Amino acid sequence: MHLHGHEYQILAEGHGTWGGVITNPNNPARRDVHILPSAKLDLFGPSSPPYMVILFEADNPGVWPFHCHIAWHVSAGLYVNILERPDDIKNYNIPPAMSEMCKNWGDYAIKNVVNQIDSGLRNVCVHGDC
Repeated sequence: MHLHGHEYQILAEGHGTWGGVITNPNNPARRDVHILPSAKLDLFGPSSPPYMVILFEADNPGVWPFHCHIAWHVSAGLYVNILERPDDIKNYNIPPAMSEMCKNWGDYAIKNVVNQIDSGLRNVCVHGDC
């Protein structure tokens, strides 16, 4: 798992439900990318999904992706945007070139085959600008 804009500390990881115990409280691992444990499959009972408990300082205003680097995992939902300190960003001046770049890419992608198996992200309308 990868969190943009931050490093995070891994407080715990495992399978099933987290019991609230921090694995190494005196020196938790510090990362910006960490491999989530794979699911434990049980042919005769329920599977045991993995978990990862992280801690990061919310000191960087913006919208930060937290995602897996395997594209089809992202397509399956292993992706979330974290909106951090929205009051600090609502008055940001976003240059018009940013919106124009998104429009230009959309125009290109409609008319051309983009040579990739899966971007990992779904095409989502934002503010009706599709």
